[in-house]
Amino acid sequence: MQSPDLASYDRFVVAMSGGKDSIGCLLTLLEAGIPASKIECYHHDVDGAGPSFMDWPCTAEYCRAVATSLRVPLYRSWRKGGFLREMLRDGTPTAPICFETPIGTVETVGGAGPPGTRLRFPQVSADLNQRWCSSYLKIDVMAALVRAQERFLGQRTMIVTGERAQE
Repeated sequence: MQSPDLASYDRFVVAMSGGKDSIGCLLTLLEAGIPASKIECYHHDVDGAGPSFMDWPCTAEYCRAVATSLRVPLYRSWRKGGFLREMLRDGTPTAPICFETPIGTVETVGGAGPPGTRLRFPQVSADLNQRWCSSYLKIDVMAALVRAQERFLGQRTMIVTGERAQE
């Protein structure tokens, strides 16, 4: 497999969960010589900025401490109501997505889709149709926040995530 030409990218956005995969991705970029000024991290709060349900209560602060120590900006993003709301969704649209921006605002997009029903816990599977939490609470959130921010237009941006093949 051919490695990407990292020097050809203007910006690197790391999806940072605080786990070993996302921290490894961030460190790999820095060790490859990418300046911290070209990297930013987004911590997708899977609990939707509410009480802890799936994430450890210390996760967000841990991510902030890592990013601060490496001099990389960290922004938060989440789907309103988080994991619990999506899991219990019954006849309602998927919730809107919120994200922090570099200018200090919190933007909200989406949430006006058709009504739908989930009413199921995600399955352990590599199939994102079965393991919906990754697609709805992480992948879709990242895609929406990139599409919604004009600062990404006209820039070559690499989105870096830390999934393992078996996940």
